[in-house]
Amino acid sequence: MRNRASITGTAVGLAVAGALSTTLVPFTASPAWAQECAAAARAPMNGHSRLVSHRNFQVREAVVCLINAQRTQRGLPALTYNQNLTTAAQEHASASVAQKWWGPGKDPHTNPQTGSSPQSRIQGAGYCPNPVSWRFAEIAYTGWGGAGTPNAAVNWWMNSPPHRANILDPGLREIGRWAQAGAADPAGTDASGAGTYVVTFGSCQQ
Repeated sequence: MRNRASITGTAVGLAVAGALSTTLVPFTASPAWAQECAAAARAPMNGHSRLVSHRNFQVREAVVCLINAQRTQRGLPALTYNQNLTTAAQEHASASVAQKWWGPGKDPHTNPQTGSSPQSRIQGAGYCPNPVSWRFAEIAYTGWGGAGTPNAAVNWWMNSPPHRANILDPGLREIGRWAQAGAADPAGTDASGAGTYVVTFGSCQQ
């Protein structure tokens, strides 16, 4: 959709466990990639211990690692980390797990309690104030029953044309990411192995 003031919002959609395939483009893991992607097969965890915090940080880094691997294999620049985009992603992932409104026929990108949207969250987090032009996108995924990992999320996105287009969009240059333990769909389970992922993208000209 196109909005005023040269703002562009990219198509977004819902991903849930059970809609997975296995056609991720493989990449050769250099030592740096292997270290950053080390938690790609792990789901986020609940808790506040140092061990849990470290694991969840690794899970979030693995999401960026896998996405950048898909881009760089195709000659696209790696996305750079942006804290404001991450703040927007964290807000949405946390609310989604707490409220559990995702599911068939639901819009996972618009919070039914607050009315927040990808644009309002990203702007509210302070991304790209007073721009000449800017672009943004948000992709989301929730999985359980062994499908709550970064591998599962990125695999689903890369096999969904609108999500794949966001990941491989050469005009998007920055990324924010969050992984939250638990499912955002009421049909899911919050048992160990469930995860909800929100990734935000942006580019800013000021």
